[in-house]
Amino acid sequence: MKTLYIDKLNLILLLISFALACFLPFELFLFAYAFLGPLHYLTETNWIADKNYFVANKNWKYLVLVAAIIYSIPYIFSLSIMLEFLNESTITFLTYKIGKYTNFVLFFILISAILALVYKTYKAFVISFLITLLLSIWTYTTSVYLLIIGVLLPTIIHVYIFTILFMVYGVKNKKTIYGLLNIVLIIVLPLSLVYLDVGIFNYQFSSEVKNTYLSNNFHLLNANLAKLFGVYEDLKFFFYEKIDLKIQIFIAFAYIYHYLNWFSKTTIIGWHKQLTNKKTIIILGVWIGILLCYLYDFRLGLVLSVFLSVSHVMLEFPLNIITIQSLFSKKTT
Repeated sequence: MKTLYIDKLNLILLLISFALACFLPFELFLFAYAFLGPLHYLTETNWIADKNYFVANKNWKYLVLVAAIIYSIPYIFSLSIMLEFLNESTITFLTYKIGKYTNFVLFFILISAILALVYKTYKAFVISFLITLLLSIWTYTTSVYLLIIGVLLPTIIHVYIFTILFMVYGVKNKKTIYGLLNIVLIIVLPLSLVYLDVGIFNYQFSSEVKNTYLSNNFHLLNANLAKLFGVYEDLKFFFYEKIDLKIQIFIAFAYIYHYLNWFSKTTIIGWHKQLTNKKTIIILGVWIGILLCYLYDFRLGLVLSVFLSVSHVMLEFPLNIITIQSLFSKKTT
């Protein structure tokens, strides 16, 4: 009965998410990313920690910690206030030079997550580094590597592809007609954009919304998806072109439903059960603090939450791998 209720709820959330994405494609994304995103990162990280990170080697979490710090450095030192404390050459090194290795860091954690699921020794981490290094030397400058690891893995693959896989896993274990319908909807709704005439919405985006989207480089995901779909030969992005609007509707839909899906399944996953009073206060305190930073300056809020964002993506890798394995297994839980 609990599963059936949650599946019905998610049916409503899917339809609402898609409708809102159609009417407010950029506004909805910015709201979801700033308001729901940090709370999702904090609560899921707490749940994963209580599940011992789903790995055999518990020290793997320290690799994630270091990797997330390295990944966050270019964002932190891109803040204009850093010019008051550091010279331009130092900031250039901390942003552009270190920024070149963030894809490697993400790829390394992905490979290490696979080995950490099985092996408890430190040799697994050394082997992971060597495998990542060899693969990166071979693929580092290729467009496929840059697209998948640098752009899609922490964004669309995380919020859309793995959300679908989790839904399929849930239906495999407890089949309901609404669960099956939700899987169909999450795939069909974005595909329906091919036939949707977005001109009926008469979009008028404020300069604040456009500046926020561009200044925080969110448009790079749009441009990469447009190039991937063969819309443009180069990385291009326009606010009012119909195909660009459809891509943005898809992005907004994927993100808002990813967050709502997590919170809707609280009673099934049981992530709230590990929330002691102390943890709840800390999580709410950090969340409210980040929200205040977003209200003061969106860029500041983004930079302060990027560590939480990328660390929760990395920490979820073992769960992603386990989910994929279970989908090809005949056993159900």
